[in-house]
Amino acid sequence: MSLDRPRRIFVASARGSMLNGIEFGGRMRSAVMAGLVGTMVGVVIMLFALPTDLFGRVPPLAGTIMVPPEQVAVVDGETLRLKDTVVRLQGLAAPPRGLSCHAADGGVNDCGAASADALASLVRGRQIACRLNGRDPAGLAQGICEAAGTELNRALVLAGWARALDASGMNRAEAEARQARRGLWHDGGMPAF
Repeated sequence: MSLDRPRRIFVASARGSMLNGIEFGGRMRSAVMAGLVGTMVGVVIMLFALPTDLFGRVPPLAGTIMVPPEQVAVVDGETLRLKDTVVRLQGLAAPPRGLSCHAADGGVNDCGAASADALASLVRGRQIACRLNGRDPAGLAQGICEAAGTELNRALVLAGWARALDASGMNRAEAEARQARRGLWHDGGMPAF
């Protein structure tokens, strides 16, 4: 053996390296990558195939929800929580909480709170039935709700505590509330919201 030649202590394998008898070469990397890709595909399939089982039950978008009085809560002037389902009253827009407007006595009050109070007085102690009709842009169930034979959607607009949306068919009820200066229309105008 010649001393002129450099000695190699470590020799790289063309097939990859070995650790405790396990080869970490091209085939091992391919197998690991295939396993990761397979796992990711499985997760995606589960997310799309079983969304109701993974994220809870989605309430039906059509049909009727009926709840007893003790399972009704007013969220705001246009939204109710009926047991576990949040329902937005369809065809109207109520002012948000915190919006200031002029009171009948000349002072300033919270229009949104007044609208929510009006809705609360309509539902207090009564069973609620809502006919669901799809979802609103925020993804909440929307519908036409009744309490003791009174349609809440129309009653809020007629009492002047909400605005009728264009396609709702409640424009006549809003015009009547404006003319009679009821609710938010008491001073002839309603705050913008």
